[in-house]
Amino acid sequence: MNTPLRIGILGFGTVGRALVRLVEAESERLSRQLGVELRFVAIASRALTRKPAGDLPAGARIGEDLLAVATAPDVDVVVELLGGLEPAGPLLVAALGAGKSVVTANKALLAARGTELARLARDQGVALAFEAAVAGGIPILRAIRESFTGDRIDAVSGILNGTCNFILTGMARTARPYPGMLAEAQALGYAEADPAADVEGTDAACKLALLARLAFGQDVPLGAVRTEGITRLRPVDFVYAGMLGRTPRQLGIASRLAGGRLLLSVRTHLVSNESMLARVDGPFNAVQVSTARAGDFVFTGRGAGEIRPRRPSSATSSRSLAADRGPACRRSERTLPSPSRPRAPPASSPRST
Repeated sequence: MNTPLRIGILGFGTVGRALVRLVEAESERLSRQLGVELRFVAIASRALTRKPAGDLPAGARIGEDLLAVATAPDVDVVVELLGGLEPAGPLLVAALGAGKSVVTANKALLAARGTELARLARDQGVALAFEAAVAGGIPILRAIRESFTGDRIDAVSGILNGTCNFILTGMARTARPYPGMLAEAQALGYAEADPAADVEGTDAACKLALLARLAFGQDVPLGAVRTEGITRLRPVDFVYAGMLGRTPRQLGIASRLAGGRLLLSVRTHLVSNESMLARVDGPFNAVQVSTARAGDFVFTGRGAGEIRPRRPSSATSSRSLAADRGPACRRSERTLPSPSRPRAPPASSPRST
């Protein structure tokens, strides 16, 4: 019998239920491939104790005490599905401090405290896994971490927010104004009830900061990313763009300047209708990695919509499966730069270049 890998979940909403369904449906294959038996042993969620939900894993204890699950002796891997900075931040610090590997898709927390968490994970000899934090199911973080080590990355850019891309491609196709396309996105599940983080560029900026940290090996504070939203665009802007053979797209761009400084921005660009990015339609993401020797590589996949519950759960599960499979795997997951390591010159925003 395979050794059990015991998993505790913090938060049990749509994503948590999808994660459990996915792991249980694939348990036989995953056990065979990975050599471990995935076992959910504890779930902490205040909502569950008030209103029980379906898809609860058999044998898992349910409670409200998040800290108890984060530090429980019988938990090997903590999966954080709370989102936001509080209480997720202190809980992950406690989990890592207790020797637990951590899996999270919390891009806001990683952008704010990722370096600190990575240092703590390294010091404790455990994994901090966060593949699902950027571009959903696209394995872009692993690609940057493992596939480009023999080349120098000069830039990382692309469409990092599926909500914005759905709105912009809809405006281009139908000539509808922004409020109408936003309402459609919300009705289809492509936009949150409060879409500010998406449409103002904050979500994409968090993702760009994480991509830049991995690609360039230096600390990138979120405040260094110059951010503009899409809310001021009007149908006439798309008409003029079309006359130029171009179309508006919200792009996140991180590029290396002379001397090692970085140019970081999230804003609307007019991209050529002949470019690959112009063909990325609806709620899809695309990330372009530009290297010194091999040229450009483009990764695409869904970034918003009906697969949102499955998207982070699938990426989250693949990282959690790897989290405790040995020292080599643990080292590969701890990739955010740590203050204790030598770093390149600090990142700069476009304002300072």
